[in-house]
Order: sequence, then C-alpha cells, then structure tokens
Amino acid sequence: MPNLGDYIGHLLSEITIARMHADIEAVRVAELYADHPLLRNMPVPRFRLPDVEFDVPVVVTDLEEPSTSGSQRGTPPISEMRKVFDKVITSTLSKERIALTVTNKRRLKTALDRRVVALTRPSEIAIDINRVSHDLSIHAIKSVGNAIKPEKRAQFEERLKDALRIEFIRIRKPPTRLKVLVNTAEIREAGPNEVITRLHLKISEEAFEWTTIETDEGSDDRLVIE
Repeated sequence: MPNLGDYIGHLLSEITIARMHADIEAVRVAELYADHPLLRNMPVPRFRLPDVEFDVPVVVTDLEEPSTSGSQRGTPPISEMRKVFDKVITSTLSKERIALTVTNKRRLKTALDRRVVALTRPSEIAIDINRVSHDLSIHAIKSVGNAIKPEKRAQFEERLKDALRIEFIRIRKPPTRLKVLVNTAEIREAGPNEVITRLHLKISEEAFEWTTIETDEGSDDRLVIE
C-alpha cells in the first residue's frame, strides 16, 4: 500500500522516462535521415509532451498520526534544536581549542536563552532550520567576545553552521503520510464511488540543459532551466 506522495512521484517519473525514450528515438531517426539521400534535407520529427493530464482515482485508507512534538512538517521543536546547538558548539570549541571563561559561558547561555524565546513559534508553524542555525550561531559568537580571535571568527562560524545543518537534519522527523489504494482491482472492491478520491493533475513540461560555466578556477558543468 503506497503513500500518496510516492505514487504521484512515480507517475511523474514515468512521464520523464517516456520523454527520454522519445528523445532517444528522435536521435535514432535523425541518424537514419542523415544516411538517406532523400530524407537528408528534410526536418527530423521530434515529439514533446508540453502538457499531460491525469485523472487518478485513489482510495484513502489511512493517515499516520502526527507527531505530538514539533511541527507536523517534521521540523523539530526549538527546544530540541537548542540542546543540539549546545552540544555542537561545545564540540566545535573543543576542536578549535578555544576555552571559555565562566563569564563567557554565562553570557553564551543568556544570549541563547533569549534567542530561543524570540525564535519560538506555535507547533503548527514550521521553523526554518537554516535560519535557526544562522541566528544562534551569530548571537553565540557575539556573546563570547574576544574568546574567539577576530581573524578566526568567520572560519569558526562557517564550521559551526556546517555541523549544525548536519545535526539538525538528523533530528528532523518524517512528516505524516497518507496511505492510499491505487490498484484497479483494490479500488473496485473498496466500495461505492463515494469512497473514491479523484485527483486531476495537469503536468507542464520543462527541461534542463547542460551549460559550462567558465571561472578563474576552471570550468564547471551545471544544469540550468532551458
């Protein structure tokens, strides 16, 4: 029994694969045209999928229970992020061999307590973990004063943010998922039409193309929107 998001994702993936096979066939036909004395000067046919419409019947069978803590979108509560921040900054300070005085530790705790209060939102509102990481990092570094040498602050801040992003992602909880029936036979056996949900999806085609960006450090291949 798949999740609704996974099922729709597979449908979109199949459309993308269909477009890929169409382009492969277009290349094969182009080679045939090039080798044919009469077709050589004719335009090579190529088909696109500018718009694809689906009418997808599903039967909703179950909705996972939402988490009792944090956002329903999976963002952990700010109190949990604060605990992680304390561990990460302690570890980062230790790796950089930076020792804080009792006064610095007191200032750091006070600054973080204030920022946690300022960043706290209702549980139904998701919090941007990157914003929390940036905010706590900036105020933490300011609070410890000269404990971190000015010439090392930028590097320390970057390392702290990188470590925080990794740890914050680890404590994210998966969002609640919607279980559905998608098999034709199962949908028929589920009951009358009233229990069937119909999703009307209209997909518009876009494409990426490879572009080479030249910089002083060399060339870099990137995918950009066509």
